[in-house]
Amino acid sequence: MKKDKESYTLLGANSKWEGTLSFPGTIRIDGHFKGTISFCGNLFIGEEGLVEANIRAGYIVINGEVRGDITAEQRVDLCKPAKVFGNIKAPNVVMDQGAILEGTTRMYQAKSPEEKGSPVIESENYNSGPPPYLTAIHGIITNNATNSPVKNAKVICKGKEKKATNTNASGYYEFINLDNFKWKVKIKADGYKGDKAIVEITDGGTHEQNFSLLPKKKL
Repeated sequence: MKKDKESYTLLGANSKWEGTLSFPGTIRIDGHFKGTISFCGNLFIGEEGLVEANIRAGYIVINGEVRGDITAEQRVDLCKPAKVFGNIKAPNVVMDQGAILEGTTRMYQAKSPEEKGSPVIESENYNSGPPPYLTAIHGIITNNATNSPVKNAKVICKGKEKKATNTNASGYYEFINLDNFKWKVKIKADGYKGDKAIVEITDGGTHEQNFSLLPKKKL
């Protein structure tokens, strides 16, 4: 296990580790971990990652396989081809088509005893923003004429590095784990005029940048 930065720890591919992980910051697991994970930071499990542990963390993104129960303070993302064999407690569970969950979900901080179910939200329909303690840019892209969401718009975020994504069925996009920098966000969508904006991040946090696209005139 190596630490790339003070707040970032990596368990690399083809490595094995057994024990307890318990500290703040961000962890990425691309190898095989067995034991217990309990900390207040962010956990990323890569496609080659296998975790046999009960997990408690702030924000959890799973691309690999988890065998154990999961508790998240903020959100759990199950990204294809994730496989989870265990129960999940979290305010939000966002799941791609093609990801597998064999277990139950339950709201972590229910307002009343009746609020036991934590609905799994398909990633195509999610629009509630990133977890609050990440450094991120997010927003919703709509049609200026109808105010309806624009699906499959290409969103490019360029600064210290270049990232790209597409809006989902809700017109939602997000970029997480960004550095403090002046980021250029550019939008391209079929049938619409392009748009762009500059989002300057100086002290972390989540930054909302919405766009309202003008439809191109039909000839």
